[in-house]
Amino acid sequence: MEASFELFGLTGYRLGLWAAIGTLVLFGVMLLLAKGRRVQPSAICVLTLSGAVLGIVFARLLYCLVNLSDFIDAYENLWLTLRFFDGGLSLSGLLIGLLLAVPVTAAITREKAAELLDILCVPVGLLLCALYLGQQDTGLGIGKVVEEGALTNGMPWLFLCERMGVNVEYRMLVYLYQAILSGVLAAVMLLVYLRAQKNPGFRSGETAWLSLAIYGAAMVVMESLRDDGHMQMIFLRIGQVTSALLPIIAMVLLSKRHCQLAGKATGKTIFGWVAVLLLVGGIVVLEFALDGRLASGDLTAGHFYLCMVVLCALVAVAVGLLYAAVMKKRATAVQLS
Repeated sequence: MEASFELFGLTGYRLGLWAAIGTLVLFGVMLLLAKGRRVQPSAICVLTLSGAVLGIVFARLLYCLVNLSDFIDAYENLWLTLRFFDGGLSLSGLLIGLLLAVPVTAAITREKAAELLDILCVPVGLLLCALYLGQQDTGLGIGKVVEEGALTNGMPWLFLCERMGVNVEYRMLVYLYQAILSGVLAAVMLLVYLRAQKNPGFRSGETAWLSLAIYGAAMVVMESLRDDGHMQMIFLRIGQVTSALLPIIAMVLLSKRHCQLAGKATGKTIFGWVAVLLLVGGIVVLEFALDGRLASGDLTAGHFYLCMVVLCALVAVAVGLLYAAVMKKRATAVQLS
């Protein structure tokens, strides 16, 4: 049950508190990045406000669409879909809303959408880190059962220990893993972004998609580890689908840029696409195997997850290499001109 607290006679929830903290931290970092890119602070205020509104709207919308049968058959009241304050939000929908806030803000403030996209998406892991930490009291983000061993004994804080009589069951605290990954990714991508600005091949917007691609590749594995039943259709998690789409979209945009700079489709773009499609296909097969829909022989879930980690890492590397190739080709063109 989610922990609550009283403040000035009002009931607050720890998830909301973490969301507020994450938003404030992200807002502060965006202001600092905006100053370096000569983007008006007022644009960041508009971006934060529109991102909050659209994020909540689409987080609720996607949740209700996935669980529409519950509102029709179980609750028998579609008006309950409007009660977003009662719970039922999707992090994937939040990301969609945040991305849509970029062109909205650009239209209102006359700032470049690509600049705003970088300023939002490069450090967005700070907000996601806070949101994942806020899940600790909601029952979300709890993972699959693991056997007791050196890891559970040496680092028990990574697991939820449930005692049932003499039996002890360890479950992965996936929300904690996701929070750590999101925070580390934000720190790394901030360094990459600041360093990339000194490169003559730098172009606004590309680092944002690199950041989203790496985040998506990492969350494909993390979402597979979850066992909370949230935002799930049959055995497929919606978070996994949206996470897998992020590196694919990044590949589309970056390969298009690379082809424009080269004047044709190059071996690097073709190889990158073949590699990503094969890797995504391999991840799908692994997910079917983990769900027990494919014969696995003597292989265990640990073997499948190890393979999935490797494949997702290779997807991120493929996008990163294409990002570097685009910057190198553009830098060469600038130097020649």
